[in-house]
Amino acid sequence: MWNREIPRGLRDLLPEEVKIKRNIEHKAARLFRSYGYEEVITPTFEFMEVVEAGAGGNIRKDLFLFMDREGGILSLRPEMTVSIARLAATHYREAALPCRFFYLANVFRHVQPHLAQYREFWQVGIELLGASGAEADAEVISIAVKTLQAIGLKDFRLSLNQIGIFNGLLEGSGMNPEERQTIRALIEKKDLVALASVLEGLDIDEGLKETIASLPVLHGGLEVLKRIPYVEKNAAASAAVGELLRIYEALQVYGVGQHIVVDMGVLRGLDYYTGMVFEGYSPALGYGLLGGGRYDNLVGKFGHQMPATGFALGLDRLALVLQAKEEEPRCCLLGGGDLARRVARADELRSEGYLVEMDVQGLSREELQERAGQKPGCQVVYLDIDTKGNDRHG
Repeated sequence: MWNREIPRGLRDLLPEEVKIKRNIEHKAARLFRSYGYEEVITPTFEFMEVVEAGAGGNIRKDLFLFMDREGGILSLRPEMTVSIARLAATHYREAALPCRFFYLANVFRHVQPHLAQYREFWQVGIELLGASGAEADAEVISIAVKTLQAIGLKDFRLSLNQIGIFNGLLEGSGMNPEERQTIRALIEKKDLVALASVLEGLDIDEGLKETIASLPVLHGGLEVLKRIPYVEKNAAASAAVGELLRIYEALQVYGVGQHIVVDMGVLRGLDYYTGMVFEGYSPALGYGLLGGGRYDNLVGKFGHQMPATGFALGLDRLALVLQAKEEEPRCCLLGGGDLARRVARADELRSEGYLVEMDVQGLSREELQERAGQKPGCQVVYLDIDTKGNDRHG
């Protein structure tokens, strides 16, 4: 007997799930195009060194790796930003900037699968390349908000931070790279107990320890930025706070400020972020719906420096909380008459907006009505033949 199972962490999408997925993709793509973003498609797999050059060596444990016949080590794409950075550095060296791209893609990560986390999952997202500053970041964040609104989500928040605050605080602290990575991971997980334990064992300024320990719980409005006293002692962190303020103010102009909170615990896991970072959440799900940020050095790793910012939205997770579905077209089963008349009538009904399933088995009216009863809201159109050879619609 053939094995009917599929690999762990993958899944089949049934018709209702596909409808939700396509609905999200359609609405997101329409919104992105309205802002001047154009769709791009990249290969499903890249050379492993391309992925690691962009996302960092720590990502290798999550990669699906294989070898081609020439001996090259390849990786299924674990996300899209690195691929688009490579695309931009390869094809848009002489382009007028900024470039605005969007994508609809499946990506792969060798993670422990559970609800809302699969090894193959789908993303939609945008990348704004060649533009720096608060206004560019605000455009990307505001599109993230409007995307969630366009697809029917009402109760959500975007948590906003500037990774330069964290990096600035640790600059000159004497911590080695491994200690910094440990601190960063614990802040992201909001593991206050483990964070306090690690900080206790470090030989750094006590005021800095206190500030770092507070980062995971500092979230709210702009008042959060006034509760980081040690920032004043670091020029880089102070500059990052100023940049975050400018982005926050621009978001008020865009009219999306009610969905934004400042959260010092949002640092994002990938190594390429250099500035603003953000994540989107819904109370209905304990996982992030979307994430993004600024990555000014990523494209340069592929030979052509340009600033960039963007975000990706996870379709699988969003589908779990999405309530509003696209209105279903009216449905009918069409039978009776001869083939030519059925085809002509089916075309007429489809032009009027109906979803038409035409009988190809020669079923009676009663059999069609029984089948229609299994499809909510579906009606039967049956073409009788009168004595003059004309169709009579039943």
